[in-house]
Amino acid sequence: MKCELCHKKKGKRGCKLMSAQLVCPSCCATTRRAECEGCSYYQASEMYQREKQVRNKAFITEIMPDVDDQCDEALTLIDNGNIARGQAILEDLRRQHPSYHTVLYGIGVCHCMKGQVGEAISCLERAVEIFPAFAHAHYNLGSSYCKKFDLENAVKAYEAAIAADGSDGEVGCLARERLDELEAIVKTSGISLSTHIRNRRIFDQGFLALQERRFQAAIDLFAQVLTTEKDHVQSYGNMGLAYAGLGNRQKALECLDKAIELDPAYEPALVNRLAVASLKDGEVLPDFGRHEIAYYSEFKLHGRSYVQQLADELKAGRK
Repeated sequence: MKCELCHKKKGKRGCKLMSAQLVCPSCCATTRRAECEGCSYYQASEMYQREKQVRNKAFITEIMPDVDDQCDEALTLIDNGNIARGQAILEDLRRQHPSYHTVLYGIGVCHCMKGQVGEAISCLERAVEIFPAFAHAHYNLGSSYCKKFDLENAVKAYEAAIAADGSDGEVGCLARERLDELEAIVKTSGISLSTHIRNRRIFDQGFLALQERRFQAAIDLFAQVLTTEKDHVQSYGNMGLAYAGLGNRQKALECLDKAIELDPAYEPALVNRLAVASLKDGEVLPDFGRHEIAYYSEFKLHGRSYVQQLADELKAGRK
């Protein structure tokens, strides 16, 4: 069967853009765009391009064997549970060599082990910027992003580790295992990893629209997430706020109640429902100055209470 686009070469690939009609590999490559996300050929192409960028990027990195040995000593101490001593060695090295990739890597690992994920990511990002072929740093960066539930950046970091070490390398194999695990975990919710990442981007756009008081746009974007991820608690919660911003109290309560039904312990929805319930019909919720929070990674994962934080902030404001 001929390709449905060029009508010359043999059609071999079912094209997502052409309602699964067969196209040849050449037309597949030349017509590929963002709407192809989710297609296996699109994913393979994206990964190849990232791998090519890592392998082809020209860089000059100073290598200091003595410093590397001291970093190894510090990391051995950290692995054996002596985090304080290992970190002290690394911090002393950073004062002498503030932009040395191995030092930054070691400090990043230390921060990660102490649960200081933001600091770990900052150090590891800088390490791979200085030395793009640093497979271990890419791998640990991916693990740090996983702890923030930032799967998009985790996938990029793991793929960069594979690109740097090769698919048969020790680190490359570990990174591939982590990617397979992420895919399996996400699939339990009935969607693919690529769909989850796409939904995260759409959700972020919706949250930005909410902050900018573009309430209908926010509702439309959160609804788009829910078409493929029907149990996405945060979309229901934030959609409730958007409806409250439009003065639609009934719809706001329905969305917040759905978020609470999906997760009865979801504190942001519990707090916001009290505020919305106090409104009169047609009255809008005035306060949209709240900062974005990653509830599941910042609070629930660490056993922290969002309600308690709000109470502490209120108490501090009264002093």
